[in-house]
Amino acid sequence: MYKIIKKKIYNRLVVPFLKVWKMIEWRIYHWRNKEINLVIGAGGTRFRNWISTDITTLDIINEEDYRKYFLKKKINMILAEHVFEHLDNHQIEKAIANFYKYSSDNVNIRIAVPDGYHADEKYLNLIKPGGSGAGAEDHKQLFNYISLASLFEKHGFKSRLVEYWDEKMEFHPGYTNDNKGYISRSFLNDERNIDGIPHYTSLIIDFFK
Repeated sequence: MYKIIKKKIYNRLVVPFLKVWKMIEWRIYHWRNKEINLVIGAGGTRFRNWISTDITTLDIINEEDYRKYFLKKKINMILAEHVFEHLDNHQIEKAIANFYKYSSDNVNIRIAVPDGYHADEKYLNLIKPGGSGAGAEDHKQLFNYISLASLFEKHGFKSRLVEYWDEKMEFHPGYTNDNKGYISRSFLNDERNIDGIPHYTSLIIDFFK
């Protein structure tokens, strides 16, 4: 009962304020920046020269939200770390279609998700749908590099593998902290890999037109 009341208060009082504030923040960002670099599902994450969003300000499956923000300037870069595993295929299809329509011709989309080909059973038990890891109770997908790439390629995107495990359980590192989007849950940045062993990594793919 307490959670229900708390959610109602949040939706009625906090969400409208957040939407107004985010619109002001967006207009300032739009005025200051020639290119639109978008972080999706950001929570409290912020990066210089990027605009952070979450579902209360940009619902990635709702085209009406894109019309509100991206009619004058199209999106140059998109970063989504551990977001897509929370969506079902229908939602993902809508999101990708919106990405294509409202992005520039030179867009780069960096997607990071838990890696379904990871060799460590403990890792898989953490991140699989209904797994024991934080947030896994809401996971709807367990991607590998083939299944994730095919969803985007179906909508006209090309893919570039950045970091991934393959079907032979071999790890392919490649992620660097470049300007295309910082991934904290990567072999390079996650503290669980401090011994040089890929205990916790992400499937990371860049998509472009």
